[in-house]
Amino acid sequence: MAYRSKSQPAAIATALDTQSVPRRDTVLEVLERELSRSMQGFRIPGSPRPHYMHYALRRTHALRLRAMYGSLTRCRETTQSSLYCDLRVGSRKFDNVLDAGLDNRAEDRESADWVDAPDDLNLAALQVGLWKLSQIKYDEALADYYDHKKAVVAEYLRDEVDAFTKEKPLDHREPLSSRPFPRRVWETNLRELSRRFLDHPNVHDPIVSINAERVHRWMATTEGSRIVTEEVYLEVALSGWVLTDDGVYTEASRELYLRSLDEMPDRAALESMLDELLAELEILRDADTPGAFIGPALLSGQAAGTLFHEALGHRLEGDRLVARDETRTFAHKLGERILPEGIDVYDDPRMEHFNGKTVWGSYRVDDQGVAAQRADLVTDGVLRGFLHGRTPTPHSNASNGHGRHDGLEFPMSRMANLVIESTRGGMTREALEAKLLETARAQGRKEAMIIERIHGGETSTQAYDFQVFKGEPAEVYRVDVETGVKTRVRDVELIGTPLAALQRIIGVGTHSEVDQGYCYAESGSIPVSGIAPALLLSELEMQQSSTTGFHEPLLPPPFADDGSRGRTAGKRGLRRKHS
Repeated sequence: MAYRSKSQPAAIATALDTQSVPRRDTVLEVLERELSRSMQGFRIPGSPRPHYMHYALRRTHALRLRAMYGSLTRCRETTQSSLYCDLRVGSRKFDNVLDAGLDNRAEDRESADWVDAPDDLNLAALQVGLWKLSQIKYDEALADYYDHKKAVVAEYLRDEVDAFTKEKPLDHREPLSSRPFPRRVWETNLRELSRRFLDHPNVHDPIVSINAERVHRWMATTEGSRIVTEEVYLEVALSGWVLTDDGVYTEASRELYLRSLDEMPDRAALESMLDELLAELEILRDADTPGAFIGPALLSGQAAGTLFHEALGHRLEGDRLVARDETRTFAHKLGERILPEGIDVYDDPRMEHFNGKTVWGSYRVDDQGVAAQRADLVTDGVLRGFLHGRTPTPHSNASNGHGRHDGLEFPMSRMANLVIESTRGGMTREALEAKLLETARAQGRKEAMIIERIHGGETSTQAYDFQVFKGEPAEVYRVDVETGVKTRVRDVELIGTPLAALQRIIGVGTHSEVDQGYCYAESGSIPVSGIAPALLLSELEMQQSSTTGFHEPLLPPPFADDGSRGRTAGKRGLRRKHS
């Protein structure tokens, strides 16, 4: 399909080179033009008209590199553009969005098939894409509006509030760059680094990878906001698996999450990361598994950040306060104590650095066109607020700049940089470990746990499910209470209920660490950071995570084949855990 408005200037129809920096303000003009046409033209007698529209264009230049055994198994550099349209019919009091949009699944809707934008950003083609997407979005919005009406008649919506906040228009335009990624250097480093695994045939599926993205984003709203931003995300990862004597595949990994090309590690730093990985895999191969555990535990700052993210952070996302299927753990606890005295919690997307390093979850403008703001959540242990996007809640009728999404799903209030601080001083690591043993003795325990790192976690916040969280530790030590000796263990998961776990904090450290990565929720995968000190819990429950046993491959890797075949009774890792 070809389309060009008669009133369209010739400059608007000019194609842009995929490797160049698109003209910032010219792309905005296209968004503005189609917004105006849509708002004026979407009229069906007897049906509600749009009261708000929002266009966003994301252009992502990505480089994906992966290597193993000296070979590049993935080497892809792409430029891809996508569209997003938020179209609301009715009014700010009542529109087509029910349950804060948490039940909207973009992939289930017809509009998901029309989000592609021209990769070269040909501006005439871009306008056609917006036109097509908007038509479908309007039809979907009308259907959702009447579903919302039906719900009002059929159900008692006890927390029904206004539909959409009113925010001041924002004009925020950042310069856009096209600094190339140093692809050849990275390819060479990954090849040479991964070749070292040829000397370690006992390490299975070893991978070293670099993922780099530069995201250019344009946004225009019918309120008058005009936004252009650039974000750079860099991820370096090394991982491998070993098979233990009891037939369990156990993973070790090292990751770096960076926001600037200038922070990328050099060859020597990558070698050091690999040395650490290989050493840890050797330890894990001989480590024991403790099975189930309950007792006192000390969590490092990185592990504590994950605990707070899963047990607290998701439950302070304001959109969950108005969705029917959510349990709303803290909905009625504003002004009440939910943490021990002396602990503050806030989320600040504006924070770009911590301890001299960039943080993964920072941004200047959220995905609903609102400037990033610090949200104070807990002060001295007392709940003071929630994370808010543009969905009003019983506690707020304004966004605090936390509306986020992956570019496809419906935006909702999400974490960015969740910070936990002790306002009354903290304890040294030595003091925390001493109190850990003291607490275990007082409880009559024979052992305690120290969790240094966590791979990730998950939680459920929906009303029909159990209100629990789970974490997957990456580095755990069992501590003998009598001797204080630490022993590395594996194959355990920490589990708990949010309110109980948060009330069992009995010690806070002095030094904070950063936990970074991707967070997955209803509005998609987004980058986040957590900053927290070490925490001592009087009680934490853990369960065994691995139950399936495997035997070693029948043949060794080709590069380590010495001609021998078969298995011998004394050979490592031959017995199965379960017959």
